Amino acid sequence: MKALIIDDEAHVRETIRLLVDWKQYDITEVLEASSGEEGIRLMNDEKPQLVFTDIMMPGLTGLDVLSRIAESGIPTKAIVISGYDDFTYVRSALQFGSFDYLLKPIDEEELEEAVGRAVAAWRSEENERARRLQSETKANLYKPMLADKSFVQLLLDPEQYPLHAETLEREFGIGRDQKQVLAAVVSLQPLDARLQAKFESAMDLLLFAVTNICSEFMSKSNLGLAFRHWHRHAAVLLFFDRFHQAGPILEEINAGLYAALRGHFHLGYGTVQPFPSGIQRTFHEAETALQLRNLREQDTFLHPYHVRRQALGTLQAPLAAFEDELTLAVRMNDLAGIRRALGLWETQIRKLPYIHTRQLEMWWQEFALLHSRLLLENEVGEDGEEQLGTADDLSFCLPLDEHGKPDLTVWTKRMESILTGIAQFLLRGDRNPVIRSIEKYVRLHYREQILLDDLSERFHLSPSHISRSFKTEFGENLSDYVTRLRINKAKLLLADPELKINTVAEAVGYQDEKYFSRAFKKSEGISPNLFRKRNACPAAE
Repeated sequence: MKALIIDDEAHVRETIRLLVDWKQYDITEVLEASSGEEGIRLMNDEKPQLVFTDIMMPGLTGLDVLSRIAESGIPTKAIVISGYDDFTYVRSALQFGSFDYLLKPIDEEELEEAVGRAVAAWRSEENERARRLQSETKANLYKPMLADKSFVQLLLDPEQYPLHAETLEREFGIGRDQKQVLAAVVSLQPLDARLQAKFESAMDLLLFAVTNICSEFMSKSNLGLAFRHWHRHAAVLLFFDRFHQAGPILEEINAGLYAALRGHFHLGYGTVQPFPSGIQRTFHEAETALQLRNLREQDTFLHPYHVRRQALGTLQAPLAAFEDELTLAVRMNDLAGIRRALGLWETQIRKLPYIHTRQLEMWWQEFALLHSRLLLENEVGEDGEEQLGTADDLSFCLPLDEHGKPDLTVWTKRMESILTGIAQFLLRGDRNPVIRSIEKYVRLHYREQILLDDLSERFHLSPSHISRSFKTEFGENLSDYVTRLRINKAKLLLADPELKINTVAEAVGYQDEKYFSRAFKKSEGISPNLFRKRNACPAAE
């Protein structure tokens, strides 16, 4: 602890220094000032816990010193030592916060007793200040988590408001008379390249910083509050007053975010809705405003919902228009064909004046379906998928260049790499993917009339190439393969005694029962009727 003695008379300062047993009170430093001005300076610099001051001094008086102490808020106990036994001085000293008023000449016992009480009072108050500070620190740490939990639950289900009403009013001052709300969302995607590099492994820290900055602005403006939405990895701002100022305030917040973090963020905000029933709607509007922002407007960071709500439309420039070309190119290991088809698709997209995140999500979903279809149709099992290692590559993320700006070329290169990997995997597997696709088609359509010319037109290969390659791949010609499929299916159906022979014949693709019987006998060596008799189950006794 420190003590400060302020008196213009040196002998008075010396007397106080000698009479008090400083060590008893853990006072390790005793300062002296010969004037009120010097005393104030030492007060501000050293912040002593105990002050002794005279009343009447040249320049600033003891009352002036007491007044300055009160204004500064420094936790100090002041004892006045005066030669004036005047009630007016005593009253003024007490009004300015003096702990005690002693008269000169100084009585040693009175001084010791006053110092003891002053030190005890200071320590008691200091303990209370420490307890209060600890409590406030815990509350400050707990309050953001409470906001995160309470308001996220309200966003998920506004009908839970009665469960949170008391907490919202006690902790955040949001009473039951609150009628309206407007939500805004600060998105961390896409992220400015500089921020991405800086916080790549500490995104939670970035979200914490963004939310704190937003909270400061909202508290300063007394408009509402901000909290973290962990499920969305975004900061959510709720306005409860002066909704017409939401746009300008959000502009200020974005400027503040840039000043503090040196990066731009995109903010979307919804419309004013009733509270609490409409909190979910205004939040979804804010998210929609972000999802529907025009990615071509790279220097626009504030996105109001009422401007964007009409932007949703049907899928434009669908990737499906190039699916056949891409599928064939993969099956034929035509890497230039893959690149050409993706390039044509990208060219179509670049002509669009408006591109938003939902559009990108739909395009990527198309590509994921194409990927799945290629693996399924070419019978690439789980082992093959693991070798390809494309599962992680199929997760959706915005196509951003090295500067964090949207660039579809990032996607087309990624798609080209994935499709090229599949094409080369199929090639390494020593299998003809197109012929495999033809075989799968035959298995699905064996009941129909299957002609080489039809297959040629469908799979873009010559009839002779299909015939030759099919026999090489499966060890029998196409017509024998179809016949075998039909006969094997017929054998299963003949196990049912209720089915007539002509019904079985039609079910496997033969319109003529006699022709079916000849084909069956040629394959199995016996007629369909005899096959049924030989394979019939014995009758139950």
